[in-house]
Amino acid sequence: METLKFGSIGPIVEFVQNILKILGFYKGNIDGIYGNGTKNAVMNFQKNFGLTSDGIVGPLTWKSLTPYINGALGFIIPTNISYSYSILEINLNSLKTLYPFLEIFSVGKSVLGNNIFVIKIGNGPKEVFYSAGIHANEWITSPLLMKFLADYSYTYKNNLPIFGVSSRDLYNSTTIYIMPMINPDGINLVTGEISPNSSLYLNTSLIANNFPYIPYPSRMESKYKR
Repeated sequence: METLKFGSIGPIVEFVQNILKILGFYKGNIDGIYGNGTKNAVMNFQKNFGLTSDGIVGPLTWKSLTPYINGALGFIIPTNISYSYSILEINLNSLKTLYPFLEIFSVGKSVLGNNIFVIKIGNGPKEVFYSAGIHANEWITSPLLMKFLADYSYTYKNNLPIFGVSSRDLYNSTTIYIMPMINPDGINLVTGEISPNSSLYLNTSLIANNFPYIPYPSRMESKYKR
């Protein structure tokens, strides 16, 4: 897990802010900016769990957050924050821990070395393929598919219906393949996991200038402005 501290920015900060807000430690906006409010919330969380209250989200703090990452708050997939590749990885690890019947594998890597994940659920002769996150500005499709996967896994494990259909019957009749994020590099660019101050972001901006008729993502430049 990435170490977070005062001055950190991006979707992972949003991820932690969201958990701390639900737990009642954080009172501010979920803005992805690790300022004084986030630092104080982390310090209070650390005190509550008997950790060194340094305001830094390091290995021990992440470990204390793990039960809440894995569904202790009643959810796994956050649908109210910017959804980046790192959050996808966190969610996939949680789902695999909770639902060992899931098959998660990589079919390749992006230009920047991120895995292109596929999740297989079901053992039936019918085969269905779903994909998301093809166009970077449409990153919301990734948490949508991941939320479906989490709900389906939960209902199958607990022998419950999903959308009025027996999840066990669906599992046994259909094999579903889910590729939740085909374009992790682009999604990291527009969600802010690639910092607007980084050389990589600036280089892609220069490339985009050659195609002025195609909107270039700039939302994060203002969102994470300090």
